[in-house]
Amino acid sequence: MSYLPLANIFHRKLRSVLCMLAVSIGIAMLVVMLGLSHGTLNEVAQRMESVPAELLVLPRGESAIYMGGGTFGQGHEELIRETAINGQPAVKRIIPVFWLTDNLAGQKQRIYGVDHADAATLFGNRPLLEGRLFDPEHTFANAVQERAAANGAYDTDAMPAELLEAGLEIVIDRRLQEVGGYALNDRVPMLGRTFTIVGIVETGVVGRVFAPIQTLRHIATTGIHRSTMFFVQLTDPDSATAVTAAIEDGIGAQVVRKDSYRQILYESFSQVYTYINIASGLALVVCFLFILLTMYTLVLERTREIGILRSLGATRRYIVRLAVEESLLLCTGGTLGGIGLAFLTKRILEHTLPLQTVDLNWRWVVVALFVGIVGGVGSALYPGYRAARLDPATALAYE
Repeated sequence: MSYLPLANIFHRKLRSVLCMLAVSIGIAMLVVMLGLSHGTLNEVAQRMESVPAELLVLPRGESAIYMGGGTFGQGHEELIRETAINGQPAVKRIIPVFWLTDNLAGQKQRIYGVDHADAATLFGNRPLLEGRLFDPEHTFANAVQERAAANGAYDTDAMPAELLEAGLEIVIDRRLQEVGGYALNDRVPMLGRTFTIVGIVETGVVGRVFAPIQTLRHIATTGIHRSTMFFVQLTDPDSATAVTAAIEDGIGAQVVRKDSYRQILYESFSQVYTYINIASGLALVVCFLFILLTMYTLVLERTREIGILRSLGATRRYIVRLAVEESLLLCTGGTLGGIGLAFLTKRILEHTLPLQTVDLNWRWVVVALFVGIVGGVGSALYPGYRAARLDPATALAYE
């Protein structure tokens, strides 16, 4: 008797396989979508948190996640530098960043323009693994300074090619190097120029591509001092709240504390998670409805057999238990298959989209198992109840 659910599954092999496949697809969809969304956002948050600064200053109205066209002028940097709390200087260091975007390794990359002197600070405790920083002798930076007006503008067309060449250098992170198959001294087309890779930094820094800020301004603003954002180190990290208010009031900027960036990131993508939950939920509902329909059909097919069991003394509870056990076996097999399919999908995504992060941790595996078990029980309750309510005499007479 205890082998009846398993025997029933093997008796209808194709139907059982289709049931498990339906559950597998739904579970894999749930696990992969959760792993992809959380993995990507966690990576972005960790990279931003790697910067040794307490504040991120953005133009008013700009998102901390998706930057538009807003920029700061040189005067904003000076005003931030002069911020004081109780008459004491509050700002220890400012790291201006000006970025542009272009394709590298087949995917769009944000190119961080920073000054040579700020690059090592921006990298935090992640060292250069190979090569060196860009423009080590400040050749291009000095050439720009000699030619620039008060606002930084100059005749970019008149810049000698040999001096510009010193500014056309980039540092990339290890992951981008591996994905793109790059090596030191490779020359790559980017932003309408040809840049040379001079350094490889450990993965985990705030960006994947770094270039001299003077070069990006040379390309985009004819040298005018524009910054997309500022990273701000404070003399007293405990004064972050007061400094945030002072900067926002002083220059009308938007200031984000680095320790709240992760929360802002997840709040910004809350609608994405809603979509993921709805889409995954609908997929699972369809899967378990398929199980319910299958179990109901099996009850109709086995009406006579159920009558025989009842006539032999099987209780209604036992009949329900048989249906639940069979459904659980199907859903458990489907759930385990779905978890395996999710890990296979992860490998495929890592191969086709290697810069995307899919985080399949044990939390999602536990969620998948829970959903599979609950779905299996829920899908069998009505068919089991329907089978248990059959009158033995009527069931025995069923043809």
